[in-house]
Amino acid sequence: YEAEMAQVGLRRTSSLSQLDEARAKLREEIDGRRDAGLGQAEESRAARNAELQEEHDRGLETARNEYKQRKDACCRRYDVARAALRRRWERGVSCLERLVEATDRVNRRTLLDWHEGAWSDWGPPEEPTSTIPFGCWCVDLTGLSAGVREQMSFAQDRSAILSTPALLTLPHRGSLLLQTSRTGREDAIQTLRAVMLRLLTSFPPGRVQFTIIDPVGLGENFAGFMHLADHAGALVGDRIWTDSTHIEQRLTDLTEHMETVIQKYLRNEFETIDAYNEQAGELAEPYRFLVIADFPANFTEGAAARLSSIISSGARCGVYTLIAHDQRPDLPPGIQLEDLQACGIRLVHDGEQFVWEDELLRQFPLTLDAPPEDEQTLTHIMHAVGRGAKESLRIEVPFETIAPSDAECWTGSTNRDIEVRIGRAGAVRLQPLRLGQGVAQHALIAGKTGSGKSTLLHVIITNLALWYGPEEVEFYLVDFKKGVEFKTYVTHTLPHARAVAIESDREFGLSVLQRIDAEMSRRGDLFRREQVQDLAAYREASGTTLPRTLLIVDEFQVFFSEDDKLSQDASILLDRLVRQGRAFGIHVLLGSQTLGGTAGLARSTMGQMAVRIALQCSEADSQLILDDANLAARLLSRPGEAIYNDAGGLVEGNNPFQTAWLSDEQRDVYLDRVKDLDHGRSGERDPLIVFEGNAPADIRKNRGLVRLIEASECPPAPTAPRAWFGEPVAIKDPTAVAMRRQAGANVLFVGQRDEAATAMMASAMLSLSAQHAPGGARFVIFDGSPADSPLAGRLEHVGTMLPHAVRVVAWREVDDAMAELERDVQQRLEADQPDAPAVYVFIYGLQRYRMLRRSDDDFSFSVDEEDKPPDPAKLFSDVLRDGAPVGIHTLIWANTLATVERTLDRQALREFDHRVLFQMSANDSANLIDSAAATKLGFHRALLYSEEHGLVEKFRPYAFPEAGWLEETKQRLASRTT
Repeated sequence: YEAEMAQVGLRRTSSLSQLDEARAKLREEIDGRRDAGLGQAEESRAARNAELQEEHDRGLETARNEYKQRKDACCRRYDVARAALRRRWERGVSCLERLVEATDRVNRRTLLDWHEGAWSDWGPPEEPTSTIPFGCWCVDLTGLSAGVREQMSFAQDRSAILSTPALLTLPHRGSLLLQTSRTGREDAIQTLRAVMLRLLTSFPPGRVQFTIIDPVGLGENFAGFMHLADHAGALVGDRIWTDSTHIEQRLTDLTEHMETVIQKYLRNEFETIDAYNEQAGELAEPYRFLVIADFPANFTEGAAARLSSIISSGARCGVYTLIAHDQRPDLPPGIQLEDLQACGIRLVHDGEQFVWEDELLRQFPLTLDAPPEDEQTLTHIMHAVGRGAKESLRIEVPFETIAPSDAECWTGSTNRDIEVRIGRAGAVRLQPLRLGQGVAQHALIAGKTGSGKSTLLHVIITNLALWYGPEEVEFYLVDFKKGVEFKTYVTHTLPHARAVAIESDREFGLSVLQRIDAEMSRRGDLFRREQVQDLAAYREASGTTLPRTLLIVDEFQVFFSEDDKLSQDASILLDRLVRQGRAFGIHVLLGSQTLGGTAGLARSTMGQMAVRIALQCSEADSQLILDDANLAARLLSRPGEAIYNDAGGLVEGNNPFQTAWLSDEQRDVYLDRVKDLDHGRSGERDPLIVFEGNAPADIRKNRGLVRLIEASECPPAPTAPRAWFGEPVAIKDPTAVAMRRQAGANVLFVGQRDEAATAMMASAMLSLSAQHAPGGARFVIFDGSPADSPLAGRLEHVGTMLPHAVRVVAWREVDDAMAELERDVQQRLEADQPDAPAVYVFIYGLQRYRMLRRSDDDFSFSVDEEDKPPDPAKLFSDVLRDGAPVGIHTLIWANTLATVERTLDRQALREFDHRVLFQMSANDSANLIDSAAATKLGFHRALLYSEEHGLVEKFRPYAFPEAGWLEETKQRLASRTT
């Protein structure tokens, strides 16, 4: 065991020795490898250190370069930003400088406080402005350094608080929106009133018009502005609107106005209404402001949609909004909040004051303007503006702009149509009237009193007469108005006129229609002879210049003022002329103040008249003259403003224009020019037919009588000499009575027109004298004029002008003269002398000859009958009964029917086959002529009744002949040879 243990020990020792040797070797090997690794690592570290140092040096160089570049870039950006900031600062300072300068240049009266005394003598400005103050905002300069303020030269001499006006600027920022919630409503209303007042005091009168909507206040908030309506209703739309229906209608009117401006005025020629106004001159459109309080109260969906259109497109058309918006109610359908906020300037009430909703301006305190507390100041300004606007609304387009030059006069041809310029349509266009092309053959004109209708008619007539010669166009002019509008064409002897009626009667108007109807029939025969269909073809085929005929009737509804045969005949004739006249070159132009009373003119006839010209008129008349759906004429607000429509009144045919202005003096000058052009040519035409209903007829225009007087020889003894009394109310021969030698050939004048009766008796004496040789007639005159009457002696004076035997019976000679006449009658009856000289007995003023009245004891008997002197009344009755068949005719004037009845019995009254009546009662008229027609007679009118024929003729009695003409007539009659 021990050996084994020893052996084990030996082996253990040996193993340990071996192990130590192995360990020593291993350590030696490890140390060698370590030393080798350390050497390699040291070499690698040195190499890596050198590499990193090199990389570090490269990165450092790159970083230094990048730093330098970025630093340089930052410096450049800094320099650019600083320069831009400086420029912005300089621009801002310059803007403030200009604002301050502009504020200094603003008319100080525009910025005056309402409480200053300058308003007591205020007058409207003459020039418009583009800036309207509604408040002021303040810029606090105290926060700026002294160095900065030194750069603001405008602020050096001013307070540190810069105050400048808050302005509406036209044309782009002229609208204002004031938004409130619980508070601020009263401030908003006051601001609206102040802005309205500033507008009125910043523009010339008439250049600003308001449409005011106040549904909650019922107009009370703006009642002071209604003083404007006393002078010119267009300035405030005549009233303040509160009802939903009215609000929507007014907004519709504004949008229709905008449509007209865009489509008819601006088109693609003008960017804004301001550019248009620069060229429009007198036709410049006023700015229109829609003022709305308490929006959206009483706004329907349709009204809201209209408002949206006005806000979005109004500025270009010169239509702006001033709105106080209550934000508590929901907006109605048809408008969005964004639409409403598109107004030019938006102010929001924050509970204490209004804040300008602008990122920059909201930081500055804003103080809004307020209207004057003194209502007298407001009223004074309103009346001053109203008076000025009344004149400014009268726009005059010079007639020279449409009239031809001297070289152009009478150069026009109506071969195809009639075309004449009548006014201006916008800034650069003229409005023509065309008749004769397509369906545009006849025209209707309607306009209320003062709308310029008469001026338009004068413009049409005068300009046609200037452009076209009488061989191209002829006129028939009928005026039913109580005036003398067409008198000037008679005074200047317009060569184009064929008939002129001044203050015409219906009967004369009807005769004009009959005359033109006959002309149309004549032209029909001419056309058939040449086998042509229209005027142009006839001119070409015949070589004859047949003129176009233009019938102009002013106040044509008078034709249909009574439901009688005349009305029916006029309706038939007008319808025929309108339907058939186009082919024959006949055109009808009818004018009226209103079409409401034209029931006698068939709607089908009016439907054939494609050309419509509407001036200021009511909504009902707008529908009548244009179309049921065309209410545009109700928007016309000034004299001469009109709508020309050649599409039968349809909306698409509307063309707004301004009638040219032609003063009376200017018209006379042009008519004199026309007269000069016609010098030496008037003999080629028939004489002008004139009817002057406002004056008595002129005996010198009786061509038949003039020919008799101017004849060198006495005419042969007439079988039925005519006593002329006047001119008929129709186109026909002068009114006369034929003095045939037959029973009843006497004349009775009845009525309280002593001057007219004198004139007619004088006319009868002259006309009867002219038809007889000196020995062929004798005149007996009973002149019952009072000695103190201005008419006394007139008939006697006329008698001295006659070359015949004339006896003027003195008052005491009445019985003898009547006895002499009765003896002459009896002698002629007994001798059967049918050719005895005529005797004409004139009794003027039967009411004064009491000795001729029949007595109450005509049927009594007396034993001393043969001893009594002849009764003058009995003799008078015998002369009336038996005188006319033997050539002794009696012409009597009595003032009343009662006078006639006291003098003549009913049998004697039948001896007057011819009766002349002046205006009298219906009962008296019926007793004399079985008709009440005499009740409707005017001052210069009379009726001639023939019992034999049962005819009644209205006429104008002759005026008393002038002294010069009487003397000339005397000489001519005396110089005639037998």
